[in-house]
Amino acid sequence: MASSTPLITLGINNCFAVKRWSRPEQWARIVSDELGLSDVQFSMDLLPPSASDRTAATHADTVHAVAEDHGIRVRSVFTGLAAYASNLLLADAPSERDAAEQWYRRMIDVTARIGADGMGGHIGAFTVESFRDATRRDGLRSELTDRLRRLADHASDAGLDYLLFENLALPREPGYSIPESLELEAALAQSAVPWRLCLDLGHPAALRTGTPSDDPTAWLNQSWSSTPIIQLQQSPRGGDHHGAFTTANNSTGLVRRDEVLPALMEWNAPEIELHLEIIPAHEADDDDVLADLVESVRYWQEGIEQYAT
Repeated sequence: MASSTPLITLGINNCFAVKRWSRPEQWARIVSDELGLSDVQFSMDLLPPSASDRTAATHADTVHAVAEDHGIRVRSVFTGLAAYASNLLLADAPSERDAAEQWYRRMIDVTARIGADGMGGHIGAFTVESFRDATRRDGLRSELTDRLRRLADHASDAGLDYLLFENLALPREPGYSIPESLELEAALAQSAVPWRLCLDLGHPAALRTGTPSDDPTAWLNQSWSSTPIIQLQQSPRGGDHHGAFTTANNSTGLVRRDEVLPALMEWNAPEIELHLEIIPAHEADDDDVLADLVESVRYWQEGIEQYAT
């Protein structure tokens, strides 16, 4: 049971802005003026593609300045869809895993320049061949823990407070289930900065394990060593749609505000961050996208006002 009522804050992952409102001043204006929010989880998809260290640093400095001008706090930096298309720290080739670790180090440095407290998300995925070879799978898992600890050392040196690993939607992705996420958190307990769970409540909708891992609310009833950061997206069973919280989507979606917020109110945490992670289809009408974002913000703000007061 919670010893005191936690502060629940609502922010947004700015992945919604990809290819639409790409420049910092564009997405920042929408976040502050149209949505009325002040917290952002910055998506790496908005960094210039294949950015050099210098270009990435310049963009990070711009994000920092523009966010400050709009009264926005960039709370964390998130790996995004482009990185999700890679095996990253679990690639078959050692050289590719080394490159992924170096990429993570660069993104930690970008995060520090933006002024966010932490970064992370997708850490890697096994290929089918590696996952089906038990010896190979166990070896890569052990190596992954070592790499994540080294990244925590770098994050500490850079002044970050934490790193993030995400619960995803496939057994080949570490942390996809409640037991796996608890195990990963425990394995990294002695890291230089905490590896916190970024809990995407829509991903359990894609699972069909026949266990509590398939239920978004069951994830909220676990005891986590570090308070997870919550991502909000709406999906029906069998999907991972990253949908908006519209009336139509909520009629079939598994992420139910009136189950999520009471569970969060039981957490023994001073603050709980919620971030909408809505990824509209590229072909969706731009005005409709914005209207869906506004409706989603209103839906969750009304719930927070109801349960947190």
